[in-house]
Amino acid sequence: MTYPLDEEKVVIGRSRSCDVRLREDTVSRLHAAFVWREAQLVLEDLGSSNGTFLNGARVLAPQEVVAGDVIRFGALRGNVERGDLPPDRPPFPAATRADQGYADDGSPVRPAGLGWRLLAVLADIGLFVIGSAIPYAPLLLTLLVEHHFLAPDTLPPSLQMKSMLTGACTTLWLVYVFFYLVHGWARRAGSPGMRLCGLRLLDWRQRLPIGYSRAFLRLAAGVVTVLTLGLGFLVIPFRRDRKALHDLLAGTMVVHRPKPLGQPSPSA
Repeated sequence: MTYPLDEEKVVIGRSRSCDVRLREDTVSRLHAAFVWREAQLVLEDLGSSNGTFLNGARVLAPQEVVAGDVIRFGALRGNVERGDLPPDRPPFPAATRADQGYADDGSPVRPAGLGWRLLAVLADIGLFVIGSAIPYAPLLLTLLVEHHFLAPDTLPPSLQMKSMLTGACTTLWLVYVFFYLVHGWARRAGSPGMRLCGLRLLDWRQRLPIGYSRAFLRLAAGVVTVLTLGLGFLVIPFRRDRKALHDLLAGTMVVHRPKPLGQPSPSA
């Protein structure tokens, strides 16, 4: 698809009110805008979640755009071309993805091996267990006070009160699970443990980040790997793309974070 930029201001995003509507999970409702200022086309980011990029650099302030520039909104990427080019040269192909084998900024990526994957899992387990204590802190504090500080003749908290407190803490814990795993995969390209180990999560088309729909799918696929007692990880050494069972089911892969040119990547 092609989109003309002949209006004074062209707003890009998922909202129905946008001049150019991009139905893509990694694009914000009001993502960015092209603005004509003194015969110059300027690109502005409108506070998007996943950023607007011009020639691989994130747009933090209004930037002038010229023909041939590469622009990315979330996971969608295209080029700006002159309007007098033939129709088969689209100014902005909205469905273009990052090339296979490359990260969102065009840098080559390398699949993470079994050792790095297991290290990330161990890091996630440790961080997740520590973080899980926070939502249950009110319940744990109540039980601690009841057991160690209340006098024997003092009426302890009722069972109904404890049940309500347990339900509230469990709700907070589910919110924590959502932000730790689903939101981490969908918007931050990996869980905290993966990012701590220098790993990034891509979908099968090498998009970064993968979006909520793919993140929920990967969560369901991860349950399958757990039910196999972790045997799903054993397929990693036998595949060139180093995909685990849940990666195969969800269409994702884990790679090393791209390094600047001249810096060595960690070994698998």
